[in-house]
This record gives sequence, structure tokens and C-alpha cells, in this order.
Amino acid sequence: MEHSYKDTRGPSAWYKMKTRPKHLPPHKLQTLDEIVSAIRRRHEVEMIILFGSHARGDWVEDEYEEDHVTYEYRSDFDILIITAEKSDERNVAYDSDLKHQLEPGGRGSRVNYIVHTIHHVNQMLAERRFFFMDILKEGYLLYDSKRYKLARPPKALPADVMLRHARDYFKEWMSSADGFLKMARNAMAESEWKIAAFLLHQATERYITCLLLVHTGYRPKEHDMEKLLRQAAGFDPRFQEVFPQKSEIDKHLFDLLRRAYVDARYSKSYRITESELHAINTQIVALKTITGEVCQAKITQLASPVQHEER
Repeated sequence: MEHSYKDTRGPSAWYKMKTRPKHLPPHKLQTLDEIVSAIRRRHEVEMIILFGSHARGDWVEDEYEEDHVTYEYRSDFDILIITAEKSDERNVAYDSDLKHQLEPGGRGSRVNYIVHTIHHVNQMLAERRFFFMDILKEGYLLYDSKRYKLARPPKALPADVMLRHARDYFKEWMSSADGFLKMARNAMAESEWKIAAFLLHQATERYITCLLLVHTGYRPKEHDMEKLLRQAAGFDPRFQEVFPQKSEIDKHLFDLLRRAYVDARYSKSYRITESELHAINTQIVALKTITGEVCQAKITQLASPVQHEER
């Protein structure tokens, strides 16, 4: 079943949003109905949208045992709640009783919900912000008051908006990557090798995310370092040389970094030495330099037509 929306810019501006995630098993559909009911019992909201892994169909429910300890991971239910006014947004966001009602209990998966006004969501769609574009494309409308309509994103953005986005992404993601790199060094100073490895992975992922957002406005749902670096190399071949694969030592270091996203946190068998961490850190510093240069060049390129139009 599909639900049609129309924005205010003309009779041809229609799009369709899915309303029933039939790919989910019955018990998850029942849980979603309970989530919607819990929200609506406490608040008058405009829309409730499922997004994320349960909307895409790649949710995880994993359980395994290691050294006689059982580990379990379940993907969250990601929910966007849309309100009419800012005051409504605050009331929902800070409702501790609602948070308590939406705790996992017997259903296992947590409910991770975010709250925004219809004005904010439509502004983000009008600017083609990747997070909200993904929700529009992948999400399922679980409840609709029919009092408001979602904006239809434009096919292309004006040059000045693209420039503003690129600058915002560069500032946000370079700062985030730098922060993880700093925390990794602090962890190394405290001899927390596995924690440092995970933090180095996160710094690397964020530098590449910065590059991709500045150039494309999109952040891939990907943690595989090899795939991310291939995408980065499409914008500058120097990214291929940051983590060389010429020797067995090179391959070993890259494998340690690649595996750190999961194994450094959950596997007792993951091992990394101080010298290996320092070698990877040196590579990531080079990655940071290249990312900064390539992103600044893109921002300069985007600024040229804007400056021309202003003159």
C-alpha cells in the first residue's frame, strides 16, 4: 500500500511513500503497532515514520558465545516523530514516561526515536540533506494525521546551497575525525590498545565520510574500510596510497584497522601492539592531510560560481 503526498509548489509535485513494511515478520509488525499506539496515547503528533535497518530490511539479531559468555546484539527500531510546533517537539522529546514505555522489555530491540517539527523536516528535504532524503526513500509511514504534507525535494540545489552544505560538512566531520584521533592517542598513552584501535578506525571512517559528503552530499551506510577507500580514491588517487598493500606488514596493518570496528570491541582474540598503533596513526595523519586538501579544493570550486553570481 502506498500513500501519496503533494507539496505546495504545483499540481505535478507528487511522490509516494510506503506505509506498511511487509518484509518484517509478524512479531515486529505487532511491535511497531504498539510503538505507534504508545506515542499517540501520550501526544498529538503529525507523522510517525520507521527508518533505518528495519525499514531497509538489514536489521540484525545476533547472539553468540565466547569464553562461556553470551553476547547479544539487536538492531534498534529507528523512528522519526514529526510534530506541528516546536513546543510539541520538546514535549515529546523530553517525555520520560514515553521513553520508559518504549524500553525494550520482552521485544528485545530498543526504540531509538528522534523528534522534529514538520517545518524542520521540510526544510531539510528542500535542501536535500542526506539523512532526511534517506528517510524519504527508505522509510515507512506508520501514522499520518493528514494535517500536513512533506515537501518534495528539488532535483538539484542552487550553487550557494551546495557551497553552504560543503562548508558545514567539512567543519562538522573534520572536527569529529580530529576528536577521535585525539582520543585514540589518549587511549594509547593509557596503554588501552584495543580501545585505541577502535578510535583510529572511527577517525579514518570520519575523514572519508567528510570527503564524500563535501563532494556528493551523501554519507554511505558503510563501515568496510576497503570499500570506503575505493570510493575516496575516485576523487583523488592519493587515497589509494595512504594504506599501502605492497608488503605483508602493510596488509597486516590494514587488516588490523579494518577489523577494529567490530573485533576491537567484542573479540577477545583481537590483538594489536603499541608499535602497530603508531604505524596506523601515522597513516591516518596522512589521510587527514589529503582529505583537508581535496575538500578545500572542492569548496573553492563550489565558491567560484557563487562569487560570480554575486558580482
